[in-house]
Formats: sequence, structure tokens, C-alpha cells
Amino acid sequence: MSSRNENAVYDVVEPYNEGLSIEDIEASLNAELELELSDLSLLEDEREKIGDPDNLGKVIMDEVWTQFGNQIGLDMTNETLIQAYNREHPEKYSKAIGDAIMQDERYKEANRKMKQQHQDGTLTNSYTGKKLDASTKPNLDHGVPRKELYENDRRKQAGIDTKDLANKKENLAPTSESLNKSKREKSAKQYIEERNQREASLRKQNEAAHKKINESNMSEAEKRTAHEKADKRMQDKLDLNSELMAKQDAAARKAINKDIAKGVAKKTAQKAGKDALKIMAVNALFDLLKSIMNGLIRFFKEKHKSFKYFLTEMKESIKKFISHIASFIRSGVSSFVGTVVSEIFGPIVSMFKKLASLIKQGFSSLIDVIHYWGAKENKNKSLSVKIAEIGKLVTAGVVAVGAIGLSEVIEKLLLNIPVMAVEIPALGSLANITGIFLASLICGIIGAIVINRINCYMEKRLKRDNLKKQIDKKNEVLQTQTELIAVRVQKVSNCKTEAFQTIKNNHEQAKLIIDDALNTIFYDDNNDNNDEKLNYTAQKLKDLLN
Repeated sequence: MSSRNENAVYDVVEPYNEGLSIEDIEASLNAELELELSDLSLLEDEREKIGDPDNLGKVIMDEVWTQFGNQIGLDMTNETLIQAYNREHPEKYSKAIGDAIMQDERYKEANRKMKQQHQDGTLTNSYTGKKLDASTKPNLDHGVPRKELYENDRRKQAGIDTKDLANKKENLAPTSESLNKSKREKSAKQYIEERNQREASLRKQNEAAHKKINESNMSEAEKRTAHEKADKRMQDKLDLNSELMAKQDAAARKAINKDIAKGVAKKTAQKAGKDALKIMAVNALFDLLKSIMNGLIRFFKEKHKSFKYFLTEMKESIKKFISHIASFIRSGVSSFVGTVVSEIFGPIVSMFKKLASLIKQGFSSLIDVIHYWGAKENKNKSLSVKIAEIGKLVTAGVVAVGAIGLSEVIEKLLLNIPVMAVEIPALGSLANITGIFLASLICGIIGAIVINRINCYMEKRLKRDNLKKQIDKKNEVLQTQTELIAVRVQKVSNCKTEAFQTIKNNHEQAKLIIDDALNTIFYDDNNDNNDEKLNYTAQKLKDLLN
């Protein structure tokens, strides 16, 4: 009995189990701990980078460089189609220009057909709906006046010659000479609106004509003929059918505007594409030059210079340039949209030389803000950091707009100096180039100071946010470590419990075996097999102990 008491063990609690083995839980926690430690390492590296901000001098140089490249790109594309046309065709509308339009073969051919119809007695006055008799001299009127078409800004955008629109068949209207001369360069709308006033004036003129005829020395027959002609001239004008004239005008304008719309769309698309390529090329060139120059500066600062190190710096510069390709494409897109918008507001743009650049810069800044706000890598940033970063983008846009206006002011001032008016091929006047440079320098410095202040604010915010993230991450690491320790303690406890349970089971089996052996020895009458049973029992005990 004493032997049994010495080897007795206590029942133990069943090991912790939630459907997973302790080994699986331990492996999962180990993986989680490694991931959190990796994240913590990244946060520490990020803090080191935040703690090494660009100095003001570098920010100024970068901003001035950026503004100079931006202003050159915008200056290369700030001329609208209307401005280009006016530059190439500075002459105002004149009688000579109007006569040249009438020398076009299409007008001459239509005029010949009109005269033939008049001789045949089949010619109808487009503005009255009546046949033109043999005594009435016919004229071929341009429904939409030549002068109006010549001065039409949309026509200039489309790059269409005035004669090609003026001499469309829809715009050529046969009428009487008197009505044509009365209409002159007025539009149909204007002519119809002035009808009442004009007809009252016509009657007074006719009365004066009759009085003059009566007071003349002509014979009665001549006076009668003169009176008839005067009345006919007036009647030809009074016979005007406003609805017919308006209908004729609407049909002519519809055909003309259709051609203009096609031309404007084509020319605008071509210009927008060219402008986008120019902007992308300039931005890419300046970015490449800046990257290479920065690489050279780092190379010259290095104490131990070598050709291998030089190549390494140049490779890094090229890689940095390639990584910016998306931004070049984005600037091209903003330029394309800006060109289209500036051409839509073409007549307004023509009033201000660089308004097209302002529109493009506005769209460029807007696209940059939208891109930053929607970028996946910025989603987890705090609202204050996002606002500060957007503030930098807006500041760059405002600075660029200021540079545009300032460069024009400086250019106008410099043009008072004769030498500054010298034109440099493909670049513009010396005053223009100087204005761009000075404006970019001044506005670049101002913008860089503002951006540097925003950078300082962002640095503090980012450091504070980074520190908070590190604390949170360390807390997560500690929590995971605590859970892992608990799991390992549970694992040790489980092993200990299993060991105690095994010992208990062995003791119980040993007890049964010994009891069975004792019964055999002392109570079994068949002693012939006792030795064999004892040997068997000894073997079982040996196996159990092993």
C-alpha cells in the first residue's frame, strides 16, 4: 500500500484547445511577430528619411528649375489658333479683299448661271419669292456677308479661306441690284430688324426723288419713265419677304457652320496633340537635365571619384528620369485638355496673349490634385498631410500662374529697349526669353520658400505620425509576444500533463500486472504453470518499464 501511495499522481486539467493544435497557434503567432517586426523596421527607416529633409537651397533650385521649364513649355504652346491666324494675316477687311472673293471661280460660275436664268425668264428673287423681270438687273448676293465671314474668329480657328465659305452654293442668293445694294454688308437678321425704319426712309427718299424729277427739265415722257423707275426701285426693296430672307440665311449659316465646326475640331485636335508633345518633350528634357546635373554634383562631391562611380550616378539619374514618365504623360494630357478649352474660349483668349497658358496651368494643377488625392499610396496618409501636400501642388500652380503674368509684364517693359525686340528663331524675342527667365526666377524663389514652409510642417506631422505608428506597432509586437509566451507556457504545461498522465497510466498497469502475479502465486492451485506465468509477468513489467 505504501508503494502505491508513493507512486500516486493527481489528475491534471485538459490542455487548451480551440480547434487548432498548440503547434499551429505557435507557428501562426511566430509569422505574425516576424511581419510586425518587419513593419516596425520599415517605420524606423521611414523616420530616418523624414529626419533628413531637403534644405531650402535645394528646394529653391528645384522650384526655379521646374518653373523655368514649365514657362518655356507653356510659352511654346500659348498661341491659340486665332492668335496664330491674326499674326499670319494682319490685314483688315477691305474692298480689295471683298473683290478678290468675288473673283473666285465658284462665284463667277454661279453668277453666269444666274444671268442665264434671268435671260430665260426663270430667275426667282431669293428674298422676295418673285420672278425677276427683264427690266430688273439681277445681283448675286452673299447671304452671310463677306466681311462678317472674314472677321469670324471660328473661321480663323478652322483655318478656312473666306472665299471657301462665302462662295458656298447655300450662301449665294440671286436678288435684285437695288435690294442687294440696300443690304450691303448687313446680316439678314440686322437687315430685317431695321426694316420698319428703313422703309420709312425709303418712302421719304422716293418722295424726294419724285420732287426732283418734277423740278427737272425733262420731257413729260422722260419724267414718267423716271417716276416709274424710282417707284420700281423702292418697290423692289419693299417686296422683301422677311421669312424668305431669314430662311435663306439660316440655310447658309447651317452649311457654313458645319464646315467651320469640322475645321475647328480638326485643327484643335492637331494643335492639342502638338502642344501635348511639346509640353511632354520640354518637361522630359528639363527633368533629364536636372537628374543628370544632380548626379554630377553628387559625383563631384564624392572624395573617391572613379569612372565606375560616375556610371553608377548616371544610371541612377536615368532611372529617376524613367520613373517620372507617368508625370510627363499626365502633363501632356493636361496640356491637351487645356488647349481644347482655350480654343473653345478662343475669342476671349485673343484678348490676352497668355490666357491660353493660364487655362492650361489651371487644368494641370487640377489634374495633379485629383491624381494625388486618388493615388493608392496616399490613401493611408492623414488628412492634414494630404491637405499640406495638396497645398504644395496648389502653390506650384499659383506660382506658375504668377510667373505667366509677370513674364508678360516684364516682356512689355523690355520691349521699350530696341535691342530686346530682336527675334530669335524658334524661341521668340529676346524680351520674351528674358521675361520668362526673370519671372521664373522670382516666382520660383517665392514658391520655394512657401513650399519649404509646408515641407517643414509636413516633416513635423510625418514624424509625429510615424512615432505614433511605431508605438502602436511596438504595442502590437508586445501583445503578440505575450500571446506567444502564453501559448508556449500552455505547450509546456500540456507536455508536463501528458508526462504525468503517462506515469499514472503506467503505474495503474503495473499494479494490475503485479496483482495478477500475486494471485497466481498464492491462490492458483495449478503450480505447473506458475513458472511460466511468472516469467510472462516479469516480461510484461520489463516492457512497461521500457
